[in-house]
Amino acid sequence: MHDKNKAQQSRKKLTRFLPLLVLLVLILVVLALGARIKNEKGMLLEEKRNALIQERPPVNVVVQEMVPGLLRDRLNLPGIVEPWESLNISAEVRGMVEEVLVEEGDHVNPGDLIARLDTGDYENTRNSIKAAYNLALTNLQRLSGLHEQEIIAKAEFDSIKAEAESLEADLAIAEQQLKRCYIRSAIAGIVNELPAKKGLYLAVADPVATVLDIDRVKVNVGIPETDVDAVRKIDRFEVIIEALQNKKISGSKYFLAVAPDSQAQVYRLELEVENSSGGILPGMFARVEIIKQEFPEALAIPLYAVISRDNKHFVFLEEDNVAKLQEVRLGILDGWEIMITEGLAPGQRVIVVGQRSVDADQKVNVVRKVTNPAEIAR
Repeated sequence: MHDKNKAQQSRKKLTRFLPLLVLLVLILVVLALGARIKNEKGMLLEEKRNALIQERPPVNVVVQEMVPGLLRDRLNLPGIVEPWESLNISAEVRGMVEEVLVEEGDHVNPGDLIARLDTGDYENTRNSIKAAYNLALTNLQRLSGLHEQEIIAKAEFDSIKAEAESLEADLAIAEQQLKRCYIRSAIAGIVNELPAKKGLYLAVADPVATVLDIDRVKVNVGIPETDVDAVRKIDRFEVIIEALQNKKISGSKYFLAVAPDSQAQVYRLELEVENSSGGILPGMFARVEIIKQEFPEALAIPLYAVISRDNKHFVFLEEDNVAKLQEVRLGILDGWEIMITEGLAPGQRVIVVGQRSVDADQKVNVVRKVTNPAEIAR
């Protein structure tokens, strides 16, 4: 009797859990069927895509064979031409301009006379002081013997001596004032401005002329702080003057500032450029090319040949007339050529024209092969 009751209880428990077991089995069956359907759907889509690719006609493409070559990490920065030296000549004494001896555009050397002021008043002052000074010297010499004989007091002799020394100093000042009536250039250069005119009265510090030395010129360039260390190691730079039909000249480093000129953290670089012909003029716009580093065995392709997806970079390779997608890693940009640091090897052929019209594993028709990106535009 006891065994019979126990069997009945077991049947009741089984009857209670049977629906749950059936439901669990159904769920597992549904999941398995779903996974199989999804897998078969993916396979069908892949087959369909492959079929479409096979059905599509080959795309005409241009390929570039990877050949190592020279690539440069360079900066191209704007600059401005300035005279090597600019001298603003001003009047050191007041007076009327008696004569102007140069014209704007004339070349002057150090010591050449630019203009002459009226010297009449300064000559009279000089002559008056000189006469007083000569008299004081005569008196000093005459009284010197009396002083030695102790006929006159020492205080009287010292007073005459001090007067002679004071007049000597006044005479030197008068001579200097007279000399400053002759206004001269302290440097060699071109007279760029000439405000002084004959008959014009000049006060002290009034402008007379501006002389510019342009036998050599400076090209000032602002260097970003991130490139200062690289620029320190470079001594010569290529300078392009746009106003002279993009004339290329060589410039040497003259000075690199140790502090930035502005809050933009730009450091002033001064380049020395030879200009004996005088063709380069102050104020002209220049571009300075700074080569930071050279890569003699670099692999490079046109930037537009790179396809970017989800922060990754790819190119299409041509292998046996089939497009193959290849992930690559990019390096420096030199003009419109981008360096490939990983993902490509010499001899491989990259699709550089038509890559936007192909899919992976699609057939292509190579209509042209180049080895240098510059050949593509020819």
